[in-house]
Amino acid sequence: MMLPIQEVEMILTGSADLTSYVPDEKVFLVDVPELDQKVDQAPMIRINELESYRNAYEDDQATCISVDIQIDLWTGTIKEAQEIQPIIDRLMASADYQQYASAFDKDPDIQLYRYARRYRANKEIEITFK
Repeated sequence: MMLPIQEVEMILTGSADLTSYVPDEKVFLVDVPELDQKVDQAPMIRINELESYRNAYEDDQATCISVDIQIDLWTGTIKEAQEIQPIIDRLMASADYQQYASAFDKDPDIQLYRYARRYRANKEIEITFK
């Protein structure tokens, strides 16, 4: 089974709209390598799983999980964030993720704007009966 963050990575990197701003190699899972944590490397994205748990069962088998994902977008300007974030929101909505929280700030360590948004979805689990 693919991890939820891997699914989200495939959704984001599969979009020509998004990759025209953020190349595939600037979409990271879990952490951003130290060499990429620089102003001249922006924009970049990090995908983290915040929580996941089974929430539906059939014949004692889990059939669904609820998953919370956080996507951090770092940009050099506010204008860049205004252009990129709606694309991410649209892609996540198309995959049945609902955005429920956000924060916008300036990362003091790398002097980039950071738009952090959280998304939640219920995903079916593929069941194989033996």
